[in-house]
Amino acid sequence: MNLHTALRTLILAALLTIPGSLDAAPQGKKKPLSAKRGYALVDDLFSEDKVKRGKARDKLIRSGDLSLAPAVMEAVFFSTAGAREAAEVLDRWFDVDYGVDYKRWVARIGSLETPPKKGYLAYKAKLFGWIDPAFAAFLSPKHQRTIRPEEIIWGGVKKDGIPALFGPPFIPAAEADYMTAKEPVFGVSINGDTRAYPFRILDWHEMANDIVGGVPVSLAYCTMCGAGILYDTRKTGGGHFTFGSSGLLYRSNKLMYDHQTNTLWNHMTGEPSMGPLTGKDVRLKALPLTVTTWGDWLKRHPDTKVISRQTGYQRRYTPGAAYGDYFSSPDLRFPVWNKPSNEPGLADKDWMWVVIADGARKAFVLNRLMDQRLHLARIGEADAAIFADPSSGAVRAYRTDGRKLALEDGRIVDESGTGFTMTEDALFGQDGQSRFDRLPGHRTYWFSWGSFFEDEPYEK
Repeated sequence: MNLHTALRTLILAALLTIPGSLDAAPQGKKKPLSAKRGYALVDDLFSEDKVKRGKARDKLIRSGDLSLAPAVMEAVFFSTAGAREAAEVLDRWFDVDYGVDYKRWVARIGSLETPPKKGYLAYKAKLFGWIDPAFAAFLSPKHQRTIRPEEIIWGGVKKDGIPALFGPPFIPAAEADYMTAKEPVFGVSINGDTRAYPFRILDWHEMANDIVGGVPVSLAYCTMCGAGILYDTRKTGGGHFTFGSSGLLYRSNKLMYDHQTNTLWNHMTGEPSMGPLTGKDVRLKALPLTVTTWGDWLKRHPDTKVISRQTGYQRRYTPGAAYGDYFSSPDLRFPVWNKPSNEPGLADKDWMWVVIADGARKAFVLNRLMDQRLHLARIGEADAAIFADPSSGAVRAYRTDGRKLALEDGRIVDESGTGFTMTEDALFGQDGQSRFDRLPGHRTYWFSWGSFFEDEPYEK
């Protein structure tokens, strides 16, 4: 306990002896409040009546009922009049001095092992419905869920406040005179259909629903965690999903939603998290995606198309206009209570490259891949060769079926000396027989990988 906290504790203890201040805490075991009584007291923290708020604060403090902590945390955020009283409850319960710093409370409550009191999700849905009624529908208690509702926070916009693109307009590369060689793009190539999605545009939309090479896809991009992931959106029984941004975040990661069922999905895993599809054995398949420069992509694919700036929205489509300050800062904008430590020498926003093979994931430190140029790895039960290009930042991984590949004078060869040609789909052997298919992958920040996949392997 620091000196400031110690002095504050002594002052609060002294107040217990002053008539009209906090009543003395009862001796013996504290009795949890009923849900009805507990949420009624939290409601009183919203009152315009200062005396009423003070009484609610005192009773909540005396109860010591930590199952109400998530609801009191919401009061810190939502109560205009009683945010301070709500913070005083939490400060006393946890013996800290966070005050009305809501983001610190999100992180602290996230680490709390005590489950929220029954009725919390309905209470949260009511409060979030004040911002946007669509949030109340997302958070309905009737839905199954795989994520902790106390970690869901508002991202600062309403549902679709970051508008998704649907079949965005593309132009030939020769007409894209606004593009610069060094600026980043997401490169996609399916069945010979090759397209570039510039960051300068996706930063503003974070979701592109498209059909590439006859395959319906969604390029789901979370600017806060740095991960753009290409998903095949076809349904097992026919048809396909389309996605938008819910306006809600989970561990500083976007919760996207599908327009067909209004289910919230975990952007990092491609799985339903809360809503009608949760628990239905549904998962989106990740597809290969290249993060590279426009110059590199154009050189490799001179026939590529690129998104036009005429998207139908009025945005300042210049590099870095939307999130340049965030990308250049080491700080996070939203709280993540379980982000990994920096023991391996990694900072929160250092880049990782994630390779996915048969449902298994493995992360690699991007800078180290760039130093190696070629890295052989095992992802789940699959052998893989990961190629990194320091000049463009591009990473491509391929299944190798146990074949040992190497780089010799810029050529890709196996143990027998057979050469291979790299494409977006596969490595093709010059013997005319060997083919090693591309593996899906994506970039993400270190904090995001660790907060979602703390039990998954990564290479230091």
